[in-house]
Amino acid sequence: MTTLAAAAFIALTLWLGRWQVDRGHEKQTRQSLLEARTHEAPVLLTGMVPSAEPLLYRRVAAKGEWIADRQIFIDNQVHDGQAGFQVVTPLRLEGSPAAVLVNRGWIARDAQYPQAPPVAVPTGHVEVRGIAITPPARFLELSAETVTGNVWQNLSIARYRERTGLEVLPVVLLPDAATPGLAAVRERPDAGIAKHQEYALTWFSLAATALALWIALNVRRDK
Repeated sequence: MTTLAAAAFIALTLWLGRWQVDRGHEKQTRQSLLEARTHEAPVLLTGMVPSAEPLLYRRVAAKGEWIADRQIFIDNQVHDGQAGFQVVTPLRLEGSPAAVLVNRGWIARDAQYPQAPPVAVPTGHVEVRGIAITPPARFLELSAETVTGNVWQNLSIARYRERTGLEVLPVVLLPDAATPGLAAVRERPDAGIAKHQEYALTWFSLAATALALWIALNVRRDK
């Protein structure tokens, strides 16, 4: 009975480990695709798109005017070991009612915290180029009050649409160059390969441990 249980457990953990290896290979393919996108010609954003996927990690360009009164600050963002805000401003796309959120950069907290420091919004027509990303799907809310004025704990595009009434694209534009006075925010494609490698190692380790225990128990029994 012990042998059957050990065999079943080892088979199960080996299967789970192999499944995680396969998932890692799938993610590697996606990682290669996302990294290739960053080197393609820029896509001009002209209006609303149904999904973020076709734009994710592509180089994009957006033309239009800033919507200054809808600028928000994402709190608890760390840059070079210092806490501060990421400054997110919507850009109304030229010839369209839609807008795209632009992460213009990072700024440190100042003496008036928890209020955000003043960050001016340029007027007139602008063109912004950079990489299209999506905000983290999972995040920690430090309190039930997630939005205080223009200071937000986290950026959720769905929440932003609901709060502001703006028709914003499902991506955030990370500009090639930050606004003067702000530190640039950078992000590289990460399909999550490391997570599956760690899970695979865990399952294979459990299989090896179970096999070693079974051998040890049977050697002791024979003696």
